[in-house]
Amino acid sequence: MVSTSLNTWAVFRFALSYPDERHHQRFAALYENVPGTLAELQSLYIDLFEAGLPQPRCPLLESAWLLNRPAGEVLLENKLFYQNFGLQIDRRAAPDHLLTQLEFLSWLDHCKAAGNPDPESLDRARVEFLDRHLAHWVGKAARVARSADGGCYAEVLEALAAEVGAA
Repeated sequence: MVSTSLNTWAVFRFALSYPDERHHQRFAALYENVPGTLAELQSLYIDLFEAGLPQPRCPLLESAWLLNRPAGEVLLENKLFYQNFGLQIDRRAAPDHLLTQLEFLSWLDHCKAAGNPDPESLDRARVEFLDRHLAHWVGKAARVARSADGGCYAEVLEALAAEVGAA
């Protein structure tokens, strides 16, 4: 039997995906600094995470934050984690994008809740993946989002950074 408990990583993945009316309603219920309309929330998302030269103010790509490692190495290591634990990602998805990384963490928790015969290996993989990947850049992204007046997205990234630190 599959657990019905909340998958924290899936919640963060939803919160940091491109906003629709569900995001606007849920953010408005949780945060004070939410734009008044969905269009304004979408504009904030694009301005913060997607638009900008040479890159957005707060890119959601690990390789944009880790300047001491070649981007190809970061991408390959992410891909290998996904392959080793049976997660098939869309070929168009960037392996080092935060949404893809959160999908992987969500997948690990799903596998454990579904009764994987080796839950200890899933726990070790989660800890190692967080340590090797998200722990090095999500806190920086949260600080940049806060300083860029990222509003509710700064709060989501700060909560994610706290979750990553606690895991």
